[in-house]
Amino acid sequence: MFVNERREQITELLSRRPSVTVAELTGLFQVSQETIRKDLEYLERQGVLRRVHGGALSVKKMQTYASLPERLELHRENKMEISRAAMKYVKEGESIALDTGSTACELALMLVRSFQKLTVVTASLPVFQILSEQPGFRVILAGGFYYPGEKCFCGSLTLDLIRQIHVSVFFLMPSAVSLDFGISEHVGELIEVQRELIKNADQVIVLADSSKFETCAGLKVCDLNPGFVYLTDSGLDEKVQEAYREFSCTVIRENCSSSS
Repeated sequence: MFVNERREQITELLSRRPSVTVAELTGLFQVSQETIRKDLEYLERQGVLRRVHGGALSVKKMQTYASLPERLELHRENKMEISRAAMKYVKEGESIALDTGSTACELALMLVRSFQKLTVVTASLPVFQILSEQPGFRVILAGGFYYPGEKCFCGSLTLDLIRQIHVSVFFLMPSAVSLDFGISEHVGELIEVQRELIKNADQVIVLADSSKFETCAGLKVCDLNPGFVYLTDSGLDEKVQEAYREFSCTVIRENCSSSS
């Protein structure tokens, strides 16, 4: 097999899977580990993959934006998994903040079923509506300019309110998480709200289902932060989890041990 043909097959394999191992590729192509390492080095320079210990990760293309109503049913089981995992980071009676979006709605439903008394800050109208039904909850809606596509508030009025509030935990639900690009979003109006809540929280928990890892949205929120905790579902590829561990980031898969 010619070099270019082998490299094309590796590229095609990574278009269908999140990771490959050197051992797997040497067996598949019947070549040495050194040959495969050279292939991976070349493909990394071409932007096709990211090399990690013992193999490589797929470098996925930019996500396409879907509106909130479209996302509510997308990967819902995975969002429920990570919302359950988030419960251990909440204590009865404390003050927390929730991001906007479909995962935030799942987490809000879980909070109502799991706690009697909380103070919750959010700029999401659907999250506010869910939480306001719980009599023991104090819910602070960070109002401002209404953004219909995401059913949330943003802008200077929203930021002014958030700057006056400190919370124990902020649950951040970004559009994408990537080793190269960090934490990113599709909607620019949301980014300043997220950044302000990050600044005003003792701890940041990132909730991202496995489909969001190693993808990028158009606008960067912040770099990956080793001080954040990253919660995902059991569908995350182990090689991807290992790569984040090597980056000193704690990624916890529901029903799996953490890597730190």
